[in-house]
Amino acid sequence: MPWMEFNFFGPTKIAASLREIAAKFDDKIQANAEKVIAKYQPVMDAVLKKYRPRLEGNTVMLYVGGLRPRHVVPAFEDVGIKVVGTGYEFAHNDDYKRTTHYIDNATIIYDDVTAYEFEEFVKAKKPDLIASGIKEKYVFQKMGLPFRQMHSWDYSELDYR
Repeated sequence: MPWMEFNFFGPTKIAASLREIAAKFDDKIQANAEKVIAKYQPVMDAVLKKYRPRLEGNTVMLYVGGLRPRHVVPAFEDVGIKVVGTGYEFAHNDDYKRTTHYIDNATIIYDDVTAYEFEEFVKAKKPDLIASGIKEKYVFQKMGLPFRQMHSWDYSELDYR
């Protein structure tokens, strides 16, 4: 069965995905997609203007499951954070192939690493942020590294209003 993959993490990929979906329909739907993108662009621009200057030049290492290892890369790039390592707990060859479209040649890709291996990668790359699951949280917090829990968004206590 034919299928398409879209990415709704970060303003750049949200707009691109909406355009890609709309392209499968008529001109009216494509025009409406552009209206939606234009409507929310000021909101996206305001967020980027606020956070990008503070985050520009920082680095992150990711280790999560599902599509997130590749899909959040552009979202981090939108705010100026470079992904220096990314990996999957459970992945297929196709996941890794698709990941290479989002990263550069200097990015480490790891597969089902142990806690020790991930910690050693982090020590070697010295990222400014770790984005992973709850199991990894405490090791990196003890190392004094900022950590973003990526498996359950409800832990963030962020107010988006």
